[in-house]
Amino acid sequence: MANGVRRKSAGFAQYRKCRVAGLSMTSRPSAASMPLFELRPPPLTVTNGRGRASAISAEAQPERPELRPFFGYYGGKWNNALKHYPAPEHATIIEPFAGSAGYALRYADRKVILCEIDPILVEVWRYLIRVKPKEILSIPDLKPTGTLDDLKVPQEAKWLVGFWLNRGVPAPRRSPSKWMREGIRPGSFWGDRVRQTIARQVESIRHWQIHGCSYDKCPTSRTATWFVDPPYEHAGKHYRFGSEKIDFKALGAWCRSRSGQVIVCENEGATWLPFRELADSRTTRATRMSKEVYWLDTFARRPKSNGA
Repeated sequence: MANGVRRKSAGFAQYRKCRVAGLSMTSRPSAASMPLFELRPPPLTVTNGRGRASAISAEAQPERPELRPFFGYYGGKWNNALKHYPAPEHATIIEPFAGSAGYALRYADRKVILCEIDPILVEVWRYLIRVKPKEILSIPDLKPTGTLDDLKVPQEAKWLVGFWLNRGVPAPRRSPSKWMREGIRPGSFWGDRVRQTIARQVESIRHWQIHGCSYDKCPTSRTATWFVDPPYEHAGKHYRFGSEKIDFKALGAWCRSRSGQVIVCENEGATWLPFRELADSRTTRATRMSKEVYWLDTFARRPKSNGA
C-alpha cells in the first residue's frame, strides 16, 4: 500500500509539472517551440575547504524570487529578459544603464549593481532599496484630477508614483493619463494592486547597489554579467539623458573590454557593434513593433551561422 501511495504521489507531481509547463503527459515540445536560450540559470559554484570549486545543482539552489517591475519605464526589458536574452553566467549582474532594471529583476537574488546617470532614477532606486513595506502601503491613491503635488510623501515616493500614472514613460508624470482616469486596466496604474506588489518585493532587493554615474564610471571592474541596455542610437532620444549624449563608438569599445559575460541591446540600424537580429518586440503602442538586435561577447569567438 505504501509503495502504491508513493507511486501515485510521484505520478501526480509529474502531472502537475506538465500542467504548469503547458504540456501533456505524452507530448514533447517541438524544436521550433524551444527557447532561443536556456532559461534556467547555470549552477553557481562554491569553493570547498581544499580550494576546489564545485557546482551546486539547480535542485539544491533556493528558488529564485519572482519579482515584477517596481515601475514601468520606456524601453524596459522585463518582458523580454527570459524570452530573448541568455541567463547570467556569473554571481554578479551589472546594469550600467539601469532604467527599471528589467533583466536584473529576473535574477534578483544575484548580487546586483546598478549604474544610472539620471538622478531621478537613482533616487527612486535608493528609496526602493531602503524603504519599509509599511511606508509603501501608506502612499495614498491619486485622484483622477489630482497631481503629484497633492501627495504628502517624500519626493522619491512622488517620482515612484509618477512612473505609474502612465505606461512605459521615460520620466515620471505629474498627473494621471487618460487610461488611468477612465479606469482602463486599473492594475496597470498606481493603486492598491501596485502598492501591494511593491511592498511585497522591497525586502528582496536590500542587497542591491545603485550608483549615480555614467556607464564608464561604474565602480567595478570585476568579472560579472554585464547587461548593457543604453538609449538606442536612433530611437533613444526620448529620455532625459538620451542617445544624443552618448559617444557610441566609445561605448562599443567599452563593451568589448568588459571582463565576463556581456549582453548588449540595440535597435535595427545600429552599427557601433556587429549586432545580430534578435526579435520583433511589442512597444507601448499597440500597433507598433520594435526590431531588436543584440551583441554578445561570444560573437567574437563564434562565427555567425547562415540561419542567424
